[in-house]
Amino acid sequence: MMLRSLLLALATSRCAGDGIEDSKAADDAPLWRRVVDAVPKRLSTLTLTEQRDRMALWQRGIHALPENVDVGTYARHARLLPILRHRGGADCSEQGCDVGKVDYGALTRKLGPDFAEALRENEREHLKDCAKSCEKFYCGAAPSKPWQTRSISMGSVPPEDFAQEFAFPLDLIKVTQEPIVSKEEAARAIALAREENVDINEYTSGKYKLGGDWLAKMDKTRNWFNTQLEENIFPAIAASFPEVVTNVSTLRAHSVAMLKYNATHPRTDVHIDNGVLALTLALSPQTDYEGGGTFFEHLGEDALVEMDAGHATWRPGSVRHGGHRVSSGQRYIIGAFLLLEDRVEHVRRLKNRGAKLRQKGDLNGAIRHFEWALAINGKCATCLKDLSELRSSLADMEPQQRNEHLKEAEAFIRRSLDLLPSDSDALFNLGLVLSKKGDSKGALEAYEASAAVNADDVELLYNLAMKYEEANRKEEGIQAYRKALKAQPSFGKARCNLGAALAESGDLDGALVEFLEAVRYDPSSPTPWQNLAVLYHKQGVSTVQGLAQCASKEAAVEISRTASHALGEADNAWRKVMDLVDDQRTKQETVTRLAQVLQLRGRAVAIEDPAAALPHFLEATQLLPTEPSAWEALAKVYHIVGDEVNSKKAGARLGVLRSLAPQR
Repeated sequence: MMLRSLLLALATSRCAGDGIEDSKAADDAPLWRRVVDAVPKRLSTLTLTEQRDRMALWQRGIHALPENVDVGTYARHARLLPILRHRGGADCSEQGCDVGKVDYGALTRKLGPDFAEALRENEREHLKDCAKSCEKFYCGAAPSKPWQTRSISMGSVPPEDFAQEFAFPLDLIKVTQEPIVSKEEAARAIALAREENVDINEYTSGKYKLGGDWLAKMDKTRNWFNTQLEENIFPAIAASFPEVVTNVSTLRAHSVAMLKYNATHPRTDVHIDNGVLALTLALSPQTDYEGGGTFFEHLGEDALVEMDAGHATWRPGSVRHGGHRVSSGQRYIIGAFLLLEDRVEHVRRLKNRGAKLRQKGDLNGAIRHFEWALAINGKCATCLKDLSELRSSLADMEPQQRNEHLKEAEAFIRRSLDLLPSDSDALFNLGLVLSKKGDSKGALEAYEASAAVNADDVELLYNLAMKYEEANRKEEGIQAYRKALKAQPSFGKARCNLGAALAESGDLDGALVEFLEAVRYDPSSPTPWQNLAVLYHKQGVSTVQGLAQCASKEAAVEISRTASHALGEADNAWRKVMDLVDDQRTKQETVTRLAQVLQLRGRAVAIEDPAAALPHFLEATQLLPTEPSAWEALAKVYHIVGDEVNSKKAGARLGVLRSLAPQR
């Protein structure tokens, strides 16, 4: 009991994830290094087992050893404790690998020839990508050039590839303290890109539209960037990551784009980059825009990395991050994914190929590739997310095994969250899985947790709002819809749902505003038109009911005009729906709704001008020739206007329909 209490106390020792410093120490060495150096033997003379024991203690926040305690025995007990979340790192002892490398031979013997062929395909793809990079971007030898940077922890898991090489501590996000490109040169890059029409291009990335273009298509801007790569950027990156960059000549700029953020193209998804390393180079002065910055999810929204013109950040590509929202002005950056010519990213490439197989419908092949990637790096959180998403999809496709698939999907996503608790996408996916399992309470909690991390993700807020509605937390649902629409005003489904929620709460005017906006943003979708038609119809019904209380014809005429206007709008909206839908059942339902509107509109118009009501009743009988009420109304109006011939014809038709109706 005493030993357990001591270990629990040690586990709560104060730690920081970013080069922990001992406040009592005079030198600048990280605490973990000073702990290791304080033991009788230097690290270089320790055996592999001794190195692992001391690393296990450091991972769990144990910075000092009690006197007369054997390190190996103490480490065995310490391993019962969880690794502190901000430590990360790969545990070679779990994978059976030597320090600094993955034993691909052992994995191949275990996983078989298909795995071996997948690795060879990775190598072939890698060689092609590297060769293609050199066709457009600088490739060459140069000495490393250390650049003054500050270091930030990349969170609780290591890079997906070369996790052992990066090792501890994971202070792998580097941010320049001095500009790596002068402000004048940054301004020149923007001017060159504008000459090459960067301002008029846009493309979709995830949930958002981005402004900008690929440098491979922009010769002048690319030539400028290549000069910066050669003179400063590549030499500085090589100096920052000696663990994996053996020489400047191995660096390859694989994909490079200039992005433009503004109020209409404000941000990117939180995502990971498609390269072992990634670069963000700020080009715009901070005075040119409001908002902006790079959002690293594990740091939280209050810890944005904001950079003035000429500053940069480089980091492992698997760090979850995104371009933070720009509310006004314009912010230009260059983003680049980097490869290493002498190192193949097997994890990333296996995941990418698995995603392609999934798109093609080869789900078994996709699962196999994701599992292979996970076998290489057991702390690959995105591999676990991929497997969870696949199992969740299979639950929809194979209902007989639905429960089994959902159980697996939940297990994978929870493993991912155990590695990276701040992953808003994983929390969102957990919500989806729990929702499918019928656990509305758990789903709502997962969505709330995700929203706490990434407060303006539109799909997340949309799902959260629906869960609030299911839980009868209507006002919170309305607020979540409003937040989603603040983040993306054109999100038609959120507008429709917000309008419906407002209508249910009695705010028909507010609902009408949202439906009209939904139609404006998404005019080719039948859903907003349907919502608009139903609301106008409801307004018309409510107004027509007021005719019974009218004390004068003048008052009745006024009400009838108001009702006719609303029903005319419903008429137009239902006709729009008929033009947009293809499903015959939906078309027939729409015809019935339109005929009901026409009859009601005819009643309203007849108060002031019975003859003007005839076309509405006639069309209702044409749309629903077997509906008795339409013929009855038509016969009455013909009678009112004095057309007894047509009144009798309509009456006769009504009689036939009633005779054919089943007797009760």
